[in-house]
Amino acid sequence: MKRWRNLRARGMGIIPGDIVGLYVEKDRLLYCCIRKGLFGVSLKEPGPDLAPHGTITGTDYSGLRKFLDGLYPSKFEMFLALPRSTFFARDMSLPAMDLEEAWASVQNNLSVYCHLPLDEIYHDVLLSQYDDGRINALVFYAHRKEIDRVLSVFDEAGKRHLLKRVVPFSMGVYHWLNMQGYRMPLTLVLPSQEGSYELGLYSDEGFLYSASWPQSEGATVGELVLEGLAAKFGNVNGEPYFLDGHNTPGLPPPKPNRLNGLPLINENPSVAAIAGALSRGRQISLDGRPVKVRQLRPWHVLLPLCVILFLLLGYLTLSSYKEVRGVGEEVKLAGARAQRLREKIEPLEKEINRLEESEKLFRDIESYVKGKPDLYKVINEIASVVPEGTWFSHLSYDKGKLTLRGTSNDALQVLKSLRKSEMFGEVRLVGSVSRNRFDNERFRIVLHLVESKGQESKRP
Repeated sequence: MKRWRNLRARGMGIIPGDIVGLYVEKDRLLYCCIRKGLFGVSLKEPGPDLAPHGTITGTDYSGLRKFLDGLYPSKFEMFLALPRSTFFARDMSLPAMDLEEAWASVQNNLSVYCHLPLDEIYHDVLLSQYDDGRINALVFYAHRKEIDRVLSVFDEAGKRHLLKRVVPFSMGVYHWLNMQGYRMPLTLVLPSQEGSYELGLYSDEGFLYSASWPQSEGATVGELVLEGLAAKFGNVNGEPYFLDGHNTPGLPPPKPNRLNGLPLINENPSVAAIAGALSRGRQISLDGRPVKVRQLRPWHVLLPLCVILFLLLGYLTLSSYKEVRGVGEEVKLAGARAQRLREKIEPLEKEINRLEESEKLFRDIESYVKGKPDLYKVINEIASVVPEGTWFSHLSYDKGKLTLRGTSNDALQVLKSLRKSEMFGEVRLVGSVSRNRFDNERFRIVLHLVESKGQESKRP
């Protein structure tokens, strides 16, 4: 079903804080103090002489005065639930429309539905929308003088700035039912509240209906109340449950109790104010504050995401640090083992280098010895075929190739003479031919030797 700001919150808070829930009647006060955090809630003592939850009796709100005077100076957020006898309730049915239009329509018709002058009341409106777009409006209003009597106690104690919200007890019960995961719809008779019983109709869409009658008529719901409920909402899931724990059928305890550690709501009604404080659903307050449709603000989403991201990054950083530190230790041990191996290998490497140098020297000597007789033959062959007057100033040998640099009267004649020899394969001039001051030609010739069978047999 469609819901409008009526989410089932779990009571978790990103930013830790202390919350005090109060249920106030003229002759008694019930309170409960908790600390909320990222992982849940826990009980906390609100003052040096105060238990985490309890009851203080007195007359004319003296119990509330005593409680406020006994608080620690630390900052609390206070949420106040008042009995049904303090309020009046009116419900309206509206056709399908936008919530903003429904809000304006209810505000414009308050003077018709409320039996008191508007300038003498505090009021707020709870809107709930069905799947087909129809809207149910539940209006709570109270005498200003009744609410101001309670607010004046906070003013006298200097604690008015800590009071965040004033709600009917039955509204806090709705948030508590949602948080505990009860199946809806649910019709519930609430315990006696300062001389009055109350019947509430709760559904997935919201808190739809509230009716009250004097305690003197007993807890059994009168025929008139049931007829009015059936006329507006039809058959709503059978007979109503009782929250007081004495009449039957009683409301089953929550399974599991998602506010574990806190007293149950029928044991301490101030838990209703705690549930309203922890809920992210639609809220109302009857203390003269401007009424408005609650809107989703970006930081409501971004702040939890940022905190979760920060915690995740912190966890990953810590895990990475531990892993890097472990790898560093392994690297250090591996480095020590490698150093020991290097110390053992170093003498072997030196010995291998000496052997390689000896092998190279042996190959050079062997090559020189095998090539020496042929090289003499080549030189003799060159001397026998070149023309008279030829002079070679440089000779170099490299892998079957001779490079000659010299002078002659005719370089081309020298080239032709060398090509006639069967000892040379390819004979060619390299570079340009020039003349010196004696009119001789300077040249450079490359000879490729033709290997003889004798040379081939000498090769390994």
